[in-house]
Amino acid sequence: MDFHKSLKHSSHSETVIVRPKRMVVTYKEQTMTTQSITSDRTQPQEKQFKRFVEDTGDRALVEVNPDKDAIQRLIGRGGEFQDWVIEGIRRFSAKLPDYILAQSILGADFITPEEIMATRRGVAYTNDEIATLAASIPSADMLRWCKDNGYAVMPAPPTAMSLLDVRQLVTNHFYSKTGGWYADQEFASKDKTSFGWLAIRKTPVPNSTNRTWSEQEKLLSGVESVPNAAEMSWFITMYFEVRGIRLFANVYVRTSSLDSGGDRVLVGGFGAKGLYVYSWDDYYRHSYIGVSSARK
Repeated sequence: MDFHKSLKHSSHSETVIVRPKRMVVTYKEQTMTTQSITSDRTQPQEKQFKRFVEDTGDRALVEVNPDKDAIQRLIGRGGEFQDWVIEGIRRFSAKLPDYILAQSILGADFITPEEIMATRRGVAYTNDEIATLAASIPSADMLRWCKDNGYAVMPAPPTAMSLLDVRQLVTNHFYSKTGGWYADQEFASKDKTSFGWLAIRKTPVPNSTNRTWSEQEKLLSGVESVPNAAEMSWFITMYFEVRGIRLFANVYVRTSSLDSGGDRVLVGGFGAKGLYVYSWDDYYRHSYIGVSSARK
C-alpha cells in the first residue's frame, strides 16, 4: 500500500590601468566629517588600506567601464554608495567566528550560518547575528551529547519563519508547492522558528514508530522536546540544501504543531517529490510514524 495515500492529507590578460585625474566632488546628500579615532593599526596598514580602496576603484573603472552618465548617477547617489562600501568593509574585516570545536565534534552535522547564506539566496544573517550565534555555540558537552544521539546542529533562520515562510524559500522542496490542505491552517502561519541554534535528531526517536503520541512522549529524555512543524521543515530542507542529504525520506515524525481539529502535524517522506505535511490523531499507530526531537 502507498503510505502517502494511507494518510488523510496529501498534501568568476593583464590590463593596463590608466588612473583618471582626481575629481573633487561635493555630495548634496551627505557632508563628510573626519574624526580622530583611536586605533592600534599602523601607518603602513593605513597606507595599504587606502591604496587597496583606490585600486578597487581603478579596477571598477576597467571592468564596469561606466560612461559619463553612469558616473554622474553614481556621484548623485554618493552617500548611499559610501554607506554600501563601508558596510562591505565592516563585514569583511569582522573577526571570523570560531567553529573549530563544534566542527571537530560533529563534522558535517554542524552547519554554519555562512554555509546557509552561501547555499540559500534570500537568507542573510547580519554581522551582529553571526556574532551572537558564534558567542552562543553549544558547549563541548552538549555537542558530544548531540553526536552520541544522532543530532545535527544548525542556526535557525535570522528572522522567525513559519512553515509557509520556509516553503516560500524553495517551493520545490515541498510536495505541495502552493496551497495544500494546510495553507489556511493556523499552525502553518503561527508556529514559528526562534533565532538561535537548532539541535534536532536526524531520525525519529529510537523505538518511537508504531506508537501513540503519549507513548512516544515517554521516550523523550528530560533534555529533549518536540519541535514544531516550522522548525522541522527548516531543518530538513536546509540540511538537504547544504549537505545534499535527504533526511526523513522514508519515515514521518510527529511535531508539536496541531491542526484546527486538534490532530498532530507530521512531516516526512522527503523524496524527489518534496516534503509531505500531514496530520493524524494522537492515538494512531503506524510503522512509518515516529516522533521528532530537539535538544532543549
